[in-house]
Order: sequence, then structure tokens, then C-alpha cells
Amino acid sequence: MINKCFLVLLIITGMWLRLPVLGSELSDFDFADTVRIHQSIELSYRFYEDFNNDSSLFYAADALVLSKQLFHLKSVESDEQLFSRISALTAESYVLYARAKTEVDIQAAEDTLMSGLNLLRESNISEKAIIYSALGSIYERKGQNDKALRFSKKALELYKTSGDNKSYLHQLINVGLVLRVKGNYGESLEYLMESLKTGRQANDSTAIVESLLAMGFVYAFVEKWDDALKSQQQALAIYQQADDQWGIARIHNDMGVTYELAGKLDSSMVHHQAALAIRLKFNDNYNTFASYLYIGDILAKQGNIYEAIEYYEMGLPYGNQIGYKIAVVDANLRLGDYYLQLSEINNSMEKYEIALQKSREIGDLTGESRANMGLAGIAIINGEYAKANEMLKLAEKTVPKSNLQIRKVIYKEIAETYFKLGDHKNAYLNSLIFSEVKDSVQSAENISKITQLANIMEFENEMALKKESNEKIMAIKQAQINRERMTRNIFLAGMIIAVVLVFITFIRFIEKKKLSNKLNESLSNLRAAQTQLIQSEKMASLGELTAGIAHEIQNPLNFVNNFAEVSGELIDELNEELAMGTEASVQLAKEITKDIKQNLEKINHHGKRADAIVKGMLQHSRSSTGKKESTDINDLADEYLRLSYHGLRAKDKSFNADFKTEFDPDLPKINMIPQDIGRVLLNLINNAFYAVNEKWKQGTDGYKSTVSVATLMKDGHILIFVKTTAMASPKKSKTRFSSPSLPPNPPGRAQDWVCR
Repeated sequence: MINKCFLVLLIITGMWLRLPVLGSELSDFDFADTVRIHQSIELSYRFYEDFNNDSSLFYAADALVLSKQLFHLKSVESDEQLFSRISALTAESYVLYARAKTEVDIQAAEDTLMSGLNLLRESNISEKAIIYSALGSIYERKGQNDKALRFSKKALELYKTSGDNKSYLHQLINVGLVLRVKGNYGESLEYLMESLKTGRQANDSTAIVESLLAMGFVYAFVEKWDDALKSQQQALAIYQQADDQWGIARIHNDMGVTYELAGKLDSSMVHHQAALAIRLKFNDNYNTFASYLYIGDILAKQGNIYEAIEYYEMGLPYGNQIGYKIAVVDANLRLGDYYLQLSEINNSMEKYEIALQKSREIGDLTGESRANMGLAGIAIINGEYAKANEMLKLAEKTVPKSNLQIRKVIYKEIAETYFKLGDHKNAYLNSLIFSEVKDSVQSAENISKITQLANIMEFENEMALKKESNEKIMAIKQAQINRERMTRNIFLAGMIIAVVLVFITFIRFIEKKKLSNKLNESLSNLRAAQTQLIQSEKMASLGELTAGIAHEIQNPLNFVNNFAEVSGELIDELNEELAMGTEASVQLAKEITKDIKQNLEKINHHGKRADAIVKGMLQHSRSSTGKKESTDINDLADEYLRLSYHGLRAKDKSFNADFKTEFDPDLPKINMIPQDIGRVLLNLINNAFYAVNEKWKQGTDGYKSTVSVATLMKDGHILIFVKTTAMASPKKSKTRFSSPSLPPNPPGRAQDWVCR
């Protein structure tokens, strides 16, 4: 209940602020105007929460009138920041007025919100979102759920566009609730789960609780009782952690409803009693009244009519203190029914008459119709059939046409009263109407059951599909985790191997530094290693090119090993001389360092040579990519000449030939595919060496077996010559390659031929 002193202060302040404006038009903006709007909005909120709808509507109207006047002021329109503030107040005033108006004229409430949409500019995204959300609530109350969903989703989209994350979060819940009313339980759950997820990310406890409670009743409506109670228990834990007694009572109430829907009345009673015990400690008349009614309903279902009446009677004083008269009408109607079951006619009549009076005061046509039906039932018991018939006809006039369930009972009882009065014609006619309405009610119930079953099946199918999808996603994630674990294990294994290799390398380095063998012993070991390498090459038989490369690379490796070992010995000598510390030893140490430097230069030289051979080997063995590269023809020809020679030597130790080069030093680099040209050169040179070797084997006197490779730049072309010494028919083979940047072949060069 609102604090009375504070309420009086607000009313007096609001009246004082209103006095200068009444009877006059606003001409300019005054800060006091916004204060007055805020005061009226605050009063409207508080009166609405206290179910004082008339006062709420009064102050909402006051806020709306003044905010609309400010909205059109030129001084406000020209100030963007001020206009934004007034727009927000105007939108809020429209929503408050419509909410209060809904209780008495829902169509007027809808018209009010539509007027608000027309007034606000397109740029007022947040304000339009507020009105769209309110329209969604209006259409939901009118039972126009498709419209309610459309406007609720519009509000959701605008909140997202405006960046109002808090309002967006709570609108997700509103959309979920509308979908729940429509029976789209699967889609409703999606929105509510999204709101729950977003609420947890934003650490918004209110949104978390509202999402959980809304989800709880979605599960309850599809008879997933365990899931419903689990959601409600999670919400209860949040309220318990915050020690929010009002919230704890609310959750107990919701859990009581869930157990009641599940048919577990004893468990439902436990939670409603817990909610009532908490609410009795606070000045919360509305919810205390609701708890008494819930407990009374459960007791009535359990057949404890006397106890049900007792709880209803205890709850009525709380209901009478609030402005929620519809609930008071319903409570009196139920008491009338319960007293009638116990044949307490006077008490029953009293309650029906109270319900009739209050329903007429607030325009509750359904309540008025039910009250007349109750009084008609008492008249029938008393044998007053004419009076009963008259009251039933009054009930028929007031009951909404859409309420077929009540109309069915009315026509049945009207037919019976006519029969008792001897008017068989009207009895028959009303019995026909009764049968027609009964069939309509039965059809509606069947459709409702089928729709409910269909909604439940659709929900279960959606959940099954989502479960299957989630299982697939989890399987994919698990496979990804396994791959990552395997990658990590491989990486760790590689690291371990690398550490072991580094450790072994370090040990070998230490051992190598400790070697003190003499130079002759090192050379002897080297020769043995060379012999073993030659034997291994013979056994491996990797092909003439691989063998040639191995033989070609051995020489620089030998130099590297030799100079490295010698350098190690020189370092030992250097350490010994430095340890002596004499002038002569220092001088000798300087000479030793010069020798070490020379050795290192030689190691570097032969290392680069070995590197060049390896790169050539890799480039040759690599399949052609078809990509042209800038290439030095002289280097390419020299490389493949040596590879060919050593390859043949490795294959046949009896092979004996000489080779030489005559390269044009002024050749430019050209763009070409080195692997392809290299293969051509290798075939040419292999053929040349084979020819001179065969001639040498024939024992020709005076034969000098020599293969020459030469290059020449002539007439814009690069010529490569592969020549052998005189044979029976001396041959001179030459291959011409044209650079893309050089002119094409000049005429008259038909005698030059290209080996392919």
C-alpha cells in the first residue's frame, strides 16, 4: 500500500504546480512543467499499483495533456536535447494513460496509443518502441494474439536498433509470453532462453528471474513438470540469496500453481501456505488476498468445502481494501456457489447479491451474468420458477456471446424453468438452443484439446530436433577437442624430441671440445668414414643424379669437418698458452687466433658451397611449378655438368672422362623455368659423357675423352653448346633459348637445332 503521507504531499505538490497553467495556454518552456509531468507520472504509477484506477487515470491524463503541449512548443522543438526529454515523457504519458484506460475502455486505450504513434517522429525510436510494447499488451488482453505478437516484435526490433539493451532484454520476455499465450511453446521457449542467457551476461537478476518463471509455465503447459519446477527453484534460489521475502513468496505461489496443474494438490497446498505465511508479514493486500483464494480453491477441489469457505472469508477483507474489484466479485461468486452446495441459502444469496452489485459498479458483464445465474438457482430451489426464469433472462442479456460455457448453462436452466411453468413450447425452443450451444461448446473443447495436444507434440518435436542438433554440435566440438588434444600431444612430443636432440647435440659438443686426438688420427678416421660412405652409396643405389650430388657435396663437408676439428685443437692450444700468461705465449695465442679465423672462413666457404649443392639438388628434384624465375645460365650449366659427371662416376668407377667450361661472362639473367631447362641440359651432358666413355672403352689411340660446355650471346640469343672430342662422326650439339625480352630468332638460322 502506498505511503499515505507521501501520497498526500505529491497530490498537494501536483495541484500547486497545476494552478498557474489552468485556464491558459503555454507559450514557452518552463522547467516547472517537466517537474509537474514527473509528479503526475509518479502518482499515476503508484495509484495503478494500488488498484486505484480512477486516480491513476486522472494523473496520467494530466501528464499527457501537459507533455503534448510542451511537445509542440517551438522552443522545445529547436532544442534537440530538450525535445528528446519531452518526447520520452510524452511517450510514457501515453502508455500510462492507455494502461489505466484499459481497465474501463480497452478500445479507447488502443486509440490513445495509436494517436501517440502518429504524434511521435520517425526518429523517436525508443519512444515508438515503448508504445509498440504497450500495444502488444493491449492486443493480448483483447485476445488478438497475432497483433500482439506483431507489435511486441516491432518493439523488440526498435529496442535493439536504439541500443537500449535493458529494454530489449525485458521485451524478449514479453515476446516469449505472447508466444506462450498463442500456444507456440517451442518458439516461446527460444525467446525466453535467449532472455535468460542475455540476462545472465548482463547480470540482470530481475530479467533472470522473470525469464525462469516464464519458462517454468511454458514447461508446465506442455506437462514437463520437472523442468517447470526446476526453473522455478532456480528463481527461488536467487530470491533466497538476496533475502527478498516478497520474491520468495511469489515463487512459492508459482510452484503451488504448477503442482496444482500437475494434480499434486498436497504439494500445491504446502507452497501456497508458505507464500501466505510470508505475505501476512507484509502490507501486501493484493497478494495476500490471492493466496487465500488459491488455498480456498485447493481445499474445494479436495472436497473440504467448509475450510474453503473459511479461507475465502478470511481473504475477502484484504480484497475489499484494494481496488481490484473484479477479483472481489469472483470471490463472492465462488462463496455463493460453496454456500449453495451446503444448502446455506441465506449466505449464498448474500454473496450473490454482493457480486451482482459490485459487477454492475465496474461493468463486469460476466460477473453480473454469473450472479444472476446464482440467484436464479436459489429461486429454483425455493420453487420460484418465474423469478428464476426472469433472472436467467437477465443473465442471458449480459453474458458475452463468446462465453459459450455460461450460455450453455443458462439455456439449459431456462428450458427447465419453462418446463416447470408449463410453457412447453418455450421449454422446447430453449432446449434446442441449449443443444446447439452444447454442441458448440463440445466442438470448442475438442478443438482446444486437439490444439493443446498439437502444441505439445510440436514442442516435443522441436525439443527433439534441438536435442539432436545439440548432440551433433557437441560431437563436432568433442571431435575438435580431440583434434586439439592430439595436436597438443604431438606438439609436446615434438618438443620432447627437440629437447632430447638439443641435449644430445650439447653432449656431443662437449665431447667434441674434449677431443684431443692428433691430426693424423683424425685424418685416418676421416678416410675410414669416406670408405664407408662410398660402400653405403653403392648399396643404396639411389640413382646416378642422387649419387652425383652425394659425391659432389662430400668434398665441402670434408673440408668443414677437417677445419672444425683442427679449430678445436687450436682452441685447446690457445687455452694452454693463455693459461701460461707469458709475453711469448700471448704472442703465440694471437697467431693461433689468426689460424682459427682462417679456418672459420674456409668452413664458411665450403659450407656455402655445400648449401648451394643442396639447393640445386632440391630444385632439381622438385617438380616443376611452371613458374618462371630469373636464372643465371652459366651457373645452371656448371651445376648440371658437375652433377652429371659425379653421378656417372658413382655409377661406374671405370668411367673416365674430362670436362671443361667456356662461359660467356656477359650473359644476362633471363626469366625461365630452371627445372625444365635443367633436365634438358642433364640429358645432353649425360649423352655426351656416355659417348666419350664408350669411345674410351674401345681403346682408340690418341683419343682424349673430354666434354665441354660453353655459352655465347649472339644476335639477341643465348646459345648453349655441349661438345665432345672427335669420335667416328664428331658431333656438336647446341641448344638455343630465347629470352622473352630479346628479339625472336633472326632469319637464316635454320641450321641451329634444339634438343627436346
